[in-house]
Amino acid sequence: MPVAVAAVSAPLAADLLQDLQRVYVDYPVFASPDDALAVLQQGVAAGGTLYTGLFNARHIAAVLVVGEDEVRGMRYLSVHQATRGRGVAERLVAEVRRLEAERGARWLEADFDLSQEGIPEMLLALGFIPHGEGNYRCRLQD
Repeated sequence: MPVAVAAVSAPLAADLLQDLQRVYVDYPVFASPDDALAVLQQGVAAGGTLYTGLFNARHIAAVLVVGEDEVRGMRYLSVHQATRGRGVAERLVAEVRRLEAERGARWLEADFDLSQEGIPEMLLALGFIPHGEGNYRCRLQD
């Protein structure tokens, strides 16, 4: 599935917010998609970068990246339920790794709830390795 990746800055456009409501409709950390949108908007307003995956001009995946210049944290990765299992997360994360390395980051850490079924396995498949208690990271550059 060909997915284009875009880095989005604040303020988040209305059409993007509408698409993201569908992407985060069943995200387990948030009580509702509106809660997810509020957190994403706050993260972008505070200097984070929202990366989105687009297919047929629709945002079908997103992840927020925050943190210091050399160590960045990836949070709230979600893929629209209709496109799961098609490599969308893999494509999005691969492009995030490349773009963050271009920005000068040396490490990308995954800040996810590791008790969720399949999360540790997904992180390993995406090239992250365990780093300390409850943390996964990958090196972007030396």
